[in-house]
Amino acid sequence: MTGVLVRKDLRGVLREPLLIGLLLAPLLWTLMVRLPLPAVSAVLRQRYGVDLADHHAVILTGFLVLTAPIVTGGLAGLMALDERDEGTLQALRVSPVPMSVYVGYRAGSALVLTAVITLATTWGTGLLPSAAVPGTLLVGVLGGTSALLIALVLLAFAGNKVEGVAIIRALGLLLAGVPLVPYFLAPQWQWPFGIVPTYWPSKMFWVVYDGGTWWPYLLIGLAYNALLVPVLYRRVRTRL
Repeated sequence: MTGVLVRKDLRGVLREPLLIGLLLAPLLWTLMVRLPLPAVSAVLRQRYGVDLADHHAVILTGFLVLTAPIVTGGLAGLMALDERDEGTLQALRVSPVPMSVYVGYRAGSALVLTAVITLATTWGTGLLPSAAVPGTLLVGVLGGTSALLIALVLLAFAGNKVEGVAIIRALGLLLAGVPLVPYFLAPQWQWPFGIVPTYWPSKMFWVVYDGGTWWPYLLIGLAYNALLVPVLYRRVRTRL
């Protein structure tokens, strides 16, 4: 069953320019960080005395760490919207294959793909410390749970793919913008931003990058997203 879903997903991505562009976005962001950043850093350091090396963690977060779950969650959600419109999900409900297999496949693929993209893109910039590689992989796993939430939001509230794209854009502003603000705040003012699911992988990555104790943020983020998933899933089931 999983093999069938994988082949169907590959065919679906290859025939949709929108999905191809979405999947290629992390690669483009990686190149944008790796290629112009040294020159920009040199200019800022020479003219204004600003050293971007002190802020590599937040730069990687804004361009790549938060891009990965939005891309994978958006991809999974848009493909699931297509399957809902085609009647595939309705057919699964009356087939011998339980819906849990489909949900498990979507959740598992989101986790794995987000983790791989997060590590590959951050490492590909040349800015990720070697000691941060294992923790960054787990940052990607935590980001994968946020990707699952994004996919569920699309299924819960989007009536079609056009509405889904609009929701992704709105979520992008919220999930990739708001979590960057706490980086510039004192620790006691950062906690309220935890209501945004992508705050937790962001905060975890900053701690991982600095070599600090990151596991509490992993556990809190996983627990928080685990509370949100059933709420959204119940909404999704009413729309299948």
